[in-house]
Amino acid sequence: MFVVFLSISNERSIFICLILQNSLVWHYTNCIKKTPMKKNILITGAASGLGRAIANLYANKGWNILVVDIQDELGQTFVNELNNNGKSAEYYHCDIGHKQSFDDLALAISVKHKCIDILVNNAGVASAGTLASTTEAEWKKLIDLDLMSVIYGTMAMLPLLMKSKKAHIVSTASFAGIALMPGMMSYNVAKAGVIAFSETLHGEMALHNIGVSVACPAFFQTNLVSSMTGASEKTKGFIDKQMQTSGITADDVATDIYKAVEKNTFMVISHKESRRQYLIKRLFPNFVLKKKIQLFKQMMKSIK
Repeated sequence: MFVVFLSISNERSIFICLILQNSLVWHYTNCIKKTPMKKNILITGAASGLGRAIANLYANKGWNILVVDIQDELGQTFVNELNNNGKSAEYYHCDIGHKQSFDDLALAISVKHKCIDILVNNAGVASAGTLASTTEAEWKKLIDLDLMSVIYGTMAMLPLLMKSKKAHIVSTASFAGIALMPGMMSYNVAKAGVIAFSETLHGEMALHNIGVSVACPAFFQTNLVSSMTGASEKTKGFIDKQMQTSGITADDVATDIYKAVEKNTFMVISHKESRRQYLIKRLFPNFVLKKKIQLFKQMMKSIK
């Protein structure tokens, strides 16, 4: 604060003070306009894979990145890299399988930030196996980490999202939740649940002007196999080969998600072939059911 003493008449002093005051107000408001507050995007599983790709994309566009992960060292290293490169990022620990961990996360974020503008429920694990080969523990793990984590995260962050002028919720499902190929029982059920949750949420959030999108990528180059349970080494090798030969990268999927948020698009399917399969399944469901049986039989023979 500056105090200016002028040895002139009272009337002229008041007049000059008013000019100075108005000038300071004008300068302050124009500075605010030129330096708007960064928007916040929270991404679970942002320390690696698709989450990291989404984080990099939004960081390059000037957003403040809330990196949420259970891999503390990897997550903090990523945040340090972003900040050292002139970006804005913060790290938060969260065990996505527990509701209390999300509640604690929401409280920690609310201390520093007024709102969240985009929530990306991205963290999860993979699994393969038939109903007969999937244990109760594997069922619980997949449902907790791939489905309930999305529900817990959305519930906990909803009050902060509602404080944003334009909020959006993105959840990462999988094309597996649409194709529902045999041999990936628990994973299919969990990801189909994410799609069902997101579509229902889409209608509910329309009342609050909050957008909702669900990403359903097929195979793309990522580290998903490393988290896969219930699968034989041959099955993992088959899936890893599909990922490595895919023409789609994590950056491609991240870009599609960004475009979906900008256009408020609900379903995000990055692979052209998957979009075609989705259409065929809707038009000819019985044909697709028969085709899946044939493909499953062939696949089981190839991995024996």
